[in-house]
Amino acid sequence: MWAFSLARVLKRVIEPFGRGSLWIAAATLCVVVLLVVVDVTGRYVLKIPLKGSVELVEVLMIIVIFGGMAATALAKGHVRVDVLIGRFPPTAQLAITACANLLAVSIVAIISWRNFVQGLYLKSGFYATGVLELPLWTFAIASSFFITVFAIAFLVDFFESLGELIVSGARNCLWLIPGVLVVIALFVLSFNPGMLPFEIEPGIFGLIGFLLLFALIFLRVYIGAAMGMITLLGTACMTSTGAGLSVLGMTSQTVASQFTWSAIPLFMVMGIIVSVVGFSRQLYDTAYTWLGHMPGGLASATVGACGAFAAITGESLPGVVTFSEIALPEMKAYNYDAKLATGSVCAGATIGVLIPPSLGFIVYGILVEQSIGKLFIAGILPGIILTTGFILSILFRCWRNPTLGPPGPATSLWEKMKSLKGSWSTAVLFVLVIGGLYMGIFTPTEAGAVGAFAAVVLAATTRKITSFRSVWGAVVHATQTTAMVFFIFIYANALTNFFATTKLPFALSEFIAGLAVPSLVTLFGIMVMYFFLGCIMNFIPALILTLPIIYPTVMNLGFDPIWFGVLIVVMLETALLTPPIGMNVFALSGIVQRSGIYNISMYSIFAGVTPFWFVLLGVIALLVAFPQIALFLPNLMMGG
Repeated sequence: MWAFSLARVLKRVIEPFGRGSLWIAAATLCVVVLLVVVDVTGRYVLKIPLKGSVELVEVLMIIVIFGGMAATALAKGHVRVDVLIGRFPPTAQLAITACANLLAVSIVAIISWRNFVQGLYLKSGFYATGVLELPLWTFAIASSFFITVFAIAFLVDFFESLGELIVSGARNCLWLIPGVLVVIALFVLSFNPGMLPFEIEPGIFGLIGFLLLFALIFLRVYIGAAMGMITLLGTACMTSTGAGLSVLGMTSQTVASQFTWSAIPLFMVMGIIVSVVGFSRQLYDTAYTWLGHMPGGLASATVGACGAFAAITGESLPGVVTFSEIALPEMKAYNYDAKLATGSVCAGATIGVLIPPSLGFIVYGILVEQSIGKLFIAGILPGIILTTGFILSILFRCWRNPTLGPPGPATSLWEKMKSLKGSWSTAVLFVLVIGGLYMGIFTPTEAGAVGAFAAVVLAATTRKITSFRSVWGAVVHATQTTAMVFFIFIYANALTNFFATTKLPFALSEFIAGLAVPSLVTLFGIMVMYFFLGCIMNFIPALILTLPIIYPTVMNLGFDPIWFGVLIVVMLETALLTPPIGMNVFALSGIVQRSGIYNISMYSIFAGVTPFWFVLLGVIALLVAFPQIALFLPNLMMGG
């Protein structure tokens, strides 16, 4: 089949470039870590700050972000939503996917071109960094090359999906016609906005753009590509095609080089290193020694270990993967009820969004320009309350029905104290990172770099690192995740510019604030919206898509931005445990089926999660009733 053959040829050609770009990006990320650590050490120990370190990190981040995009695409690692497409007939699904891939190829190719044009502009104006006077055009041209490789990787996707459609039957290719016409229409209108036969009010046009964005996303267009498409189309129709193209080029450079955003890959490196070197096993053993003798002790130990693991990873899915492999075999050996066992792993992992460093808080803080350090600290007390609530829920249920989770062997106080030795590395990392943020010593970016470096040093000291390959693998993994996240981030930022020109966020904010209903009723509606969004997509795109519109409304209602950040992050994570989607449940179900540890269906896992789901709702209710739970510690911070 010619489409498959062409896809194979392109993939064979592009894979070395994608792999090489990824390695360059990963090596650059290592340089960024060392650079920040040297700067912090020089500033606080030697009283000699590293000249130009911030601007050097900013330009190097361009390489880190764009260098990993092609390899991530070849590994099918970029984000798109598959919920709605499953409702279509199989042939229609193949056609929709092919058209979605065609749109992605086209918009990414345009972004590559605009980055090249931006590079020529920067070169002609002799633009350079302020202190080191590094020529900015070189990084723009480099990003153009990386994005070109990225576009070709998406072209491989397109030919593969086209080949699957052709194999299903030549006549089925007729299904392509409507989708291809829509893609052509979007680009024709973007380059010829004067073709619109009538004028549309800016606010109405903003609403149309918002609905069209969601339509593209639910028709399986990669989220970053859908955002880039609507940015180009919307800006062209509101101002001009040139303005739309310029936004894509400029935003690629300005957003990728923001120093604050480099906290994301740095914390990812730290969390992945902690996961791969075995600190999680030590945490579980310590928690088991302290809690295992109680009714349901193994499940409680799982929750406790997940909470501690969250303190250094900041996301729920790593907790699901890690503790399903560690805790489920132990609970199976002690005849734990399958629903309780799987439910405790899923629920315990959600603590990762609250106990810092939390990726959700980093995303929220960047998008609404709030202190990431304060958000981290704001999550500590709610995280402790949530962990305690989960453990009390397990104790009560196993006390009522001992067959659910029989207690494990009792341990002496000496054994408990001795077990703490196994988790000292985690405690050191937590104190170093969060203590530095709380005292105002580190910025979040610096805390991420220091934490990543300290994780490697601690792993080497405790002989957890057996080879350089494990550390390199963690850095490469973090680089790919960074590419996935920033493909959405960058063009969400560009999309925000379009929505700002339509005045939609401000009009919606004034409308909602003017409704004759109590502010808590409005807040409830917003929380319900986030709950349903969290059921169908990851929290990162959910926040990026909605905050530019929702945040001004929340501020007009007089709510505290730090408290609101904690609230919506918990709500989105609650949705990850909720049917019919429940991404954490899906992930655990796949692991259980492959391992064969428990013979349990996905919906039985949902049933096991339900008691913990009510605990999460209880914590949300507490946060609404007593905002100081989230605000007490941030108000005590240096400069708070």
